[in-house]
Amino acid sequence: MLVSGVWLVNAAVLLAFVLVPSLHFELPAAVHTNLHTLFETVSIIVSMLVFSAGWFTFSREGRSNVALLCSIFFGVAILDFVHLLSYDGMPAFFIPAKDGKSISFFLAARLLVAGALLAIAFQPWNRRIGNQERLWLMGLSLVFALGVSAYGLLEPAIMTWFFVPGSGLTTTKIAVEYLVIALNLAAAAGFYRRMREPQPYPLVSLFAAACLMALSELCFTLYATFHDQYSIVGHVIKVEAYLFVFRAIFIEFLEGPHRQLESARADLLESEEKYRLLFENAPDAYLIATADGSFHTANPAASAMFGIPRQDLWRIGRNDVTSDPRLAGFLEERSRTGFARGELMLRRADGTNFLAELSSSTYTDSRGRQMSSTFVRDITAKRQAEEEVLRLNATLEQRVRDRTAELQAANEDLERFAHVMAHDLRSPLVAIEGFAGLLRRGGESMDDKQKHYLDRIQAGVARMAEMIDALLELADVSRAPLKTQTLDLSAIADKALAACRQRDPQRKVKAVVENSLLGQGDARLIATVMANLIGNAWKHTVRNPDAEIVVGMEPSAQGRVVYFVRDNGSGMKPGVVETVPDESGTQQSPTESPRAGVVLASVRRIIGRHGGTVWAESVPGQGVVFRFTLEPAPVRA
Repeated sequence: MLVSGVWLVNAAVLLAFVLVPSLHFELPAAVHTNLHTLFETVSIIVSMLVFSAGWFTFSREGRSNVALLCSIFFGVAILDFVHLLSYDGMPAFFIPAKDGKSISFFLAARLLVAGALLAIAFQPWNRRIGNQERLWLMGLSLVFALGVSAYGLLEPAIMTWFFVPGSGLTTTKIAVEYLVIALNLAAAAGFYRRMREPQPYPLVSLFAAACLMALSELCFTLYATFHDQYSIVGHVIKVEAYLFVFRAIFIEFLEGPHRQLESARADLLESEEKYRLLFENAPDAYLIATADGSFHTANPAASAMFGIPRQDLWRIGRNDVTSDPRLAGFLEERSRTGFARGELMLRRADGTNFLAELSSSTYTDSRGRQMSSTFVRDITAKRQAEEEVLRLNATLEQRVRDRTAELQAANEDLERFAHVMAHDLRSPLVAIEGFAGLLRRGGESMDDKQKHYLDRIQAGVARMAEMIDALLELADVSRAPLKTQTLDLSAIADKALAACRQRDPQRKVKAVVENSLLGQGDARLIATVMANLIGNAWKHTVRNPDAEIVVGMEPSAQGRVVYFVRDNGSGMKPGVVETVPDESGTQQSPTESPRAGVVLASVRRIIGRHGGTVWAESVPGQGVVFRFTLEPAPVRA
């Protein structure tokens, strides 16, 4: 708002002079000389203030733009001083003071300022340079200022380059002024582009200086004499622009450190608050002690751990809370390395002892005192738990042997029970089968219904015998040790199919077995799997005149090898498929194989012992597919 207000006021004044001829005026020569001397003196003072503030600020920060500004404005102060001495009405200095001579110094100073603002507008403010680079900038500024001054003072022809008495400003002078205006407007555009985002320097003040310098130079293209209104307004606006540059450096010089101080203070307060919360809420005791071991600070956890109020805890020392002989070694290590960690037996206010783990380090505080900070953790419960674990581990091996022996004995009892039960179950079955045979041999007088009942009895006896054999097989599968090797599953499947054809030679079944089906497993158990799955498929395709059984291999989404046995038989009920390969899948209708559920449970157990899985997919009347996984055979080099 300040920048906008200052610029608008100056622009309005200039516009009023341009549009209202009655406002034009011309000051007497003596009055104008005094005013000009005042304006230039202020400009020189401000330039030196910019130089001194910028020079000191660079010593602290080392920023390239600060070095550029202070160096340039030192040269500007020299040029403005020479311009002041060369102005019409001032005493002669080497050659008579004339307007044309003073203009050359004025334009050189304006070009320096415009160039510096343009460079600052398009390079990072925080770019750092060394002191040597700063001295180079100062040297170049001095060489330019002194060179222009020497040439302007010693060259008489320069008096008519920029101003001709009676004619006014020359084309050269106006062209240079427009060049200065263009440089300042370009700098203002660069500053305005950067104003879209927050910047770490007083950007607005430099933007205002560039805008006001452009407006000032416009005034210096309009005056007809050195005493008219445009010259006065131009000098006033120039002084304002210098003041904005000084404001930028002054803000950077004073407000920058103040902002850093405030930021550091906020960070310090935040850090102190974090420390206080950590100190007050830490579950472990925290103690700060002096060099002689007297407690200086203690947190609430320390007061609770030792059973001593905090105000009393601060009046005692480490010798009041421990008499552990290991303390001397602990202190010696901390003194030697600055840090120590160990275990000590500490004492509470009620006289009870507890084992603690200590982590302690030494430091020097702001007053130069040697201090120590110590974290204390009560590890009594931890140590008791460790001892209990060691005690349990010491007895674990014996307990494992005892449990293994018990399990082995239970398995042997179960095996004997299974064989006894199988023998006991077969005895009544043999009797039933024998009596049924006698009835059939003497059954010429039986009608068809009685023969049907007899057939049902004999079928039930056969199914029960198969069930007993399957249960014994399942028990053997669970106990048999694994002997893993590389297997030719294609050959195993062919043997299972050959056994089915030998048992049922009258059937015509198309069997397809892929070649080179290899896997890892126990030969006897995997043969049982293949025999059970192929036998199951053989039985379920009995009613299909175009029966087909396919044994193959396919990849899975997880990258594992999946083996399958597929048939086009009667399929299985959805409930049975969902429970396969669980033992509960033994429920079936009287028309299904009586031992199918136990057979599939045996398959599941064998594949599970090999680390694989088995599952089934079936639609009633469309066959069933059993899939299972095994470890693949190792790749031969």
